[in-house]
Amino acid sequence: MPLLLRKIRKSRWYKELAWLPEGDVQADSLGDLPTKGNKLSVWFIKENMSNLERVITALAANCDSISNFDYALFSEEILKNETIKVEKSKGESKDGEANDEWHRDLCELSAKKMLYIAQHIFNEGKIERIQEKQIGQQISNAVKTGTIKLAALKEGIRTKINI
Repeated sequence: MPLLLRKIRKSRWYKELAWLPEGDVQADSLGDLPTKGNKLSVWFIKENMSNLERVITALAANCDSISNFDYALFSEEILKNETIKVEKSKGESKDGEANDEWHRDLCELSAKKMLYIAQHIFNEGKIERIQEKQIGQQISNAVKTGTIKLAALKEGIRTKINI
């Protein structure tokens, strides 16, 4: 089953808070799900996860500096339960092919649908972190293979990667 990826901050998705009722989502989690035009930007991850590293690298390359990269993976299947529309759209990462092939927008989102997505990520999604050192290596490799252009990177990344 295909997955969707959203860049997050792991600290906003902690479940072990004494005051948080079981199954509820901390309000700060919603800060990782900003919409624009009632659309949420996500990335399609193939069932075999063969494009996961490339999508993560593309997103990490957009940052100002190399740091840990936190993300959430969740099932595309859950969108059918709330009739959430998915449209293929051009992404804004440093990897042109990733932008064309794997970026999606979740469309016509209401507050109820956003809460549904947040609850699903919180309760059933997979929250992961890639360490800073590995992110740096992935970006370096992407530049070496030509997937990402060195000149497109911000100075904070450009000066830290090994080419």
